[in-house]
Amino acid sequence: MKKTYAVLAIVAAAILVAYALLPDRSFSEVVFPLSEGVTLDKYDDRLDGGSSEASMDLHDSSADFSCTLGTDTAVFAWCGLLWNFDPQGEKNYRNWMFVDSLVFDIDAKGTDEILVKVWTYDPDVTDIEKVQTFKLLLKEIPLKAGRQRIAIPMEQLYTPEFWYENAGVDQKYNKRHQESVARFEITPGWNQPRGKAFSVKVHSISANGVSNFYFGVVLFAFLIITIIAVGRSHKVHNDEDKN
Repeated sequence: MKKTYAVLAIVAAAILVAYALLPDRSFSEVVFPLSEGVTLDKYDDRLDGGSSEASMDLHDSSADFSCTLGTDTAVFAWCGLLWNFDPQGEKNYRNWMFVDSLVFDIDAKGTDEILVKVWTYDPDVTDIEKVQTFKLLLKEIPLKAGRQRIAIPMEQLYTPEFWYENAGVDQKYNKRHQESVARFEITPGWNQPRGKAFSVKVHSISANGVSNFYFGVVLFAFLIITIIAVGRSHKVHNDEDKN
């Protein structure tokens, strides 16, 4: 019995040493500055008959985006910046399973909020020919004037009810599918005034995280050790009772 416990203790110690020696499985993907195979475009509603005006000056180390939403409140108005991680439509999506935060270094003027949107491919509902069926993960980010660094927990991004309605999708399909991120977007906040110019200068954006895979393996190994130890103890007690 004592020999069994000694062996299990040695195994447990070896697992802890191996875990300590393993490299951290960290994850970081730079959204901006742009990497190869990623496109960045500005858009507005003028092609759909609106009067919003957006412009973008793209540099190696920054992207200067400005927009003025159309003043006709009888129609919707929109503009934004759109990163496309799969411009060729080949399903070469980004795997953000290990992402736990989005980090922004931006400079804002004329606005106190932006919306960050992450669009993922959901195999249950997404038709790649219909952009509105990509799963929307959204987060409102409050801003102050000037340059600022902001970190947003990935878990705070949510799928709004209007996405299910617009995409015609049942709310039971609520998986986030961070393993297949197709696009990333920045748009004005919900209450951005019509006719008021605002600008956002993007210095950097990154998606960061740490995998819990190794920690999970260690927990599983200790669970097995515990089961063996308990089972061995019960067997010894049963044998003693029989004697």
